[in-house]
Amino acid sequence: MSMIIGILGIQGDIEEHEEMVKKINCTPKRIRTPADLDDIDALIIPGGESTTMGKLMKKYGFIEALKKSDFPILGTCAGMVLLSKGTGREQPLLELMDITIKRNAYGSQRESFEEDIELDGEKVHAVFIRAPIVDKILNDKVKVIAKEGDNIVGVVEGKYMAIAFHPELSDDGYKVYKYFLDNVVGK
Repeated sequence: MSMIIGILGIQGDIEEHEEMVKKINCTPKRIRTPADLDDIDALIIPGGESTTMGKLMKKYGFIEALKKSDFPILGTCAGMVLLSKGTGREQPLLELMDITIKRNAYGSQRESFEEDIELDGEKVHAVFIRAPIVDKILNDKVKVIAKEGDNIVGVVEGKYMAIAFHPELSDDGYKVYKYFLDNVVGK
């Protein structure tokens, strides 16, 4: 039986994440309520608008449920923001990773771009849309797995992985999900 990977279904490219999960031979499950978290092996928090997502997560009980959970989580773009300890702004966060984030580090929607980067030594095409970057790493348990120039755009800490780009939007984005499966979920 394949692993069940939940995709938080409150905002973002949910269908595209589901397709990528299928490409790595796992079963996607759309998560709409905290009760939906019960039978998953891992969770993806997709991109979107992090302040809105955080408020919805708080309203529907996801913040508390995810802080108590024990499964691995992959946060992409806004998901990276939500996993962080802070952004310099007042907004609901999970605070599960020892990083702080600079939101919209590359500018507005017009400054969105695509670029090939290395994810822990493997080339992957990255789509950056109003992307954040890691501003500070707060302890030595955080491993940097991807950079764009000097900017940190991918990190792993224990059972959590956060990336600043949208792997669901590139043809080889499945490599990010496979990395998550092999190096975070599989540990």
